[in-house]
Amino acid sequence: FFSIQVVMRAFLVICLLIAVAFANECPDVPVVSPFDVASYLGVWYEIATTPTSEITFERDCYCTRANYTLQNDGTVLVQNSCNIGGVDGQVDIANGTAIIEDPTEPAKLSVTFGGHVYAPYWIIINDDYENAVVWSCANILGIDFDYMWVLSRHNTMSSATYAKLTAEAQELTGYDVSRLDLTTQSGCSYPIT
Repeated sequence: FFSIQVVMRAFLVICLLIAVAFANECPDVPVVSPFDVASYLGVWYEIATTPTSEITFERDCYCTRANYTLQNDGTVLVQNSCNIGGVDGQVDIANGTAIIEDPTEPAKLSVTFGGHVYAPYWIIINDDYENAVVWSCANILGIDFDYMWVLSRHNTMSSATYAKLTAEAQELTGYDVSRLDLTTQSGCSYPIT
């Protein structure tokens, strides 16, 4: 049988894991309200993103943009594209689906790029459907995985607009926006939409 010391150590480890899991919860960030999904549809250019994006699903991406299209079933087709390796690189397109789980908060979307696992896609800043900031945070085993995207209807953004949006985003999320990486959009060849 187990000694009391082994049982106590196991109990302490379990308590520590539970404490870590609940201590690092994602912030409850407010989303844009009111929000009209139909006005958000169309092409958005990524101006900046978190390093987490660049080391995962946006590895070696240039000219990153997204196109959102409303489907007959009420879901939103998400088509993320980028040029791999450089501005003239091969275009890579990832197709996903976004859903609105709670119609009273339409700016809180959930997105999947396959399977039944959905990630949060929260529009936290909407500058008249011309510029936006999107936040996503998921806590997995006590570790926060947070993503932020600064988006625009145009492939450029003034430094003043960028500074305003990111300052507000940092205030809302607590994320250090100085860590954001600017996305190369100059000299890009974009797929025809």
